[in-house]
Amino acid sequence: MIKNVIFDCGGVIVTLNRDNCLNAFSKILGFPDFGKYLSEYAQKGFFLQFENGDLKASEFRQIVRQHSTIQELTDEEIDYAIGCFLTDVNQAKVKYLLKLKRNYDLYLLSNINPIAWKRSKKLFKESYGVRMSDVFRKRFLSYRMNMSKPGEDIFKEAIREGGFIPEETLFIDDGEANIETARKLGFKVLLFDVNKDIEAQVQPLLDADAIECEQRVKEDLND
Repeated sequence: MIKNVIFDCGGVIVTLNRDNCLNAFSKILGFPDFGKYLSEYAQKGFFLQFENGDLKASEFRQIVRQHSTIQELTDEEIDYAIGCFLTDVNQAKVKYLLKLKRNYDLYLLSNINPIAWKRSKKLFKESYGVRMSDVFRKRFLSYRMNMSKPGEDIFKEAIREGGFIPEETLFIDDGEANIETARKLGFKVLLFDVNKDIEAQVQPLLDADAIECEQRVKEDLND
């Protein structure tokens, strides 16, 4: 029986716009090649180090300045450009999460950096007036844990910290590699389609699981 639901953040909860971010890096920061490091699913190079907690925000910003054709860049300009990757949180998603919270323990498991996390929390609260911490029992974030998806370590640490059982947990992510790792570790999984409604994707799985559990109970009673 599913008791817990773990969500990815970027792409699943927060809408991403890679082109918007690349445009900001090119036009505002003078860094047209940032696309080599930025992906919707898994980052590369120094940006991966940033999301993995191996670089502090100040160190990340300094590397951006080294790549820039503009002599002086403020922290605020760099943070704004990163924030352009995260555009909004659909209000309907937050409403559905609050509905789910009545019957399931909800968690986040995300590859994310401190600048993007600050932006994500702001967008989430602006959407429906509730905080991430009001909805998700724990937030497992790559930059805090010094490990990232699709590696097994971050999943295993989440299991340890969260105290949940993978077979009783639905993991939702828009990255195939992340889904495959979770499946290997025993999680129930959903490869999220960012172009479709969240409730339409998640609820049928939860309903089917509830029906299956109910049938098992009836069979046990009849034995």
